[in-house]
Amino acid sequence: MNRKSGLILTILVSFLVTACSKDKPAVEETTTKTVTTENVDTTANNAYDTGYSAQDLASQFGINGDPLNYKVLYFQYNSSSLEERSRIIAKRHAQHLGNTSGTRVILEGHADERGTRDYNLALGERRGQTVAQYMTSIGANSSIQTISYGEERPADAAHNDAAWQVNRRVEIKY
Repeated sequence: MNRKSGLILTILVSFLVTACSKDKPAVEETTTKTVTTENVDTTANNAYDTGYSAQDLASQFGINGDPLNYKVLYFQYNSSSLEERSRIIAKRHAQHLGNTSGTRVILEGHADERGTRDYNLALGERRGQTVAQYMTSIGANSSIQTISYGEERPADAAHNDAAWQVNRRVEIKY
């Protein structure tokens, strides 16, 4: 009788949990914004095919002119995730590489001096690989090689936050 009661109780709890759970859509809902094209210069609102206007690139991300002119991507402390500014620059380079066959690119990964030498080499490699994978997913069809220098080649040799911030980077070398 105990087994039977336990089975019935389990089934009832299952039904109760299922009945009380909120229905969630299979696909996350997104809000769409209707934009009229009257008096809108689509090139000005999508400068260099970035999805941003040239003014937004400059004011929000400090990118003046073509993002292709920028060859350094910066990272947060202990992170290999691309932030939006770096995505914009990497996307523009990927588009360029997609239109230019045979170009060889080296992505040099760097870290600040905090952490062990081995950890920083691995972090620099992860940063380079993140950029390479992102550029390839955008359409870069060129030869992309990654190399990590870890903390060995700092952009700024000082031992402070400002120096550490510029040392956490991937440099794009053609």
